[in-house]
Amino acid sequence: MSIIDYNLKHGQVPERTEAETSRLYEMWLVKHGKAYNALGEKERRFEIFKDNLKFVDQHNSVGNPSYKLGLNKFADLSNEEYRAAYLGTRMDGKRRLLGGPKSARYLFKDGDDLPESVDWREKGAVAPVKDQGQCGMFLFLLYLFFFYQLLDSKSRLTPFFLPGK
Repeated sequence: MSIIDYNLKHGQVPERTEAETSRLYEMWLVKHGKAYNALGEKERRFEIFKDNLKFVDQHNSVGNPSYKLGLNKFADLSNEEYRAAYLGTRMDGKRRLLGGPKSARYLFKDGDDLPESVDWREKGAVAPVKDQGQCGMFLFLLYLFFFYQLLDSKSRLTPFFLPGK
């Protein structure tokens, strides 16, 4: 049993040396293809990386968490930078939908023989999770992509919904 394992099992956060953290950072830079051009940017990102690594270590060392954290491609971003770049704007419910008459096309009717459950993955109606990247200023493209996915999903479920599908 290592000292790190002992500390993790007893709720203590392992202290990483500066050299170990620096080595982890350099490996992380290579793995995620990160390169910084501005003077001092690498050092500033290293400080953010250290804070995020400490957060990961603290979370993973508490008892038996229901999930584990790790270092991903966002480990050099502060929480504020991540929110600004990847969460985008949120519209209220009234503005989200343009309104208009509601279609009853997909509602079931009395007497329809409906299955107990449906696995939409088997029907090809659910697309895999995709990294949408920075969508703040490309919100239109995101909605366009969503609309395309919606049409593509409906075409798989409804015969002759779109020509050629």
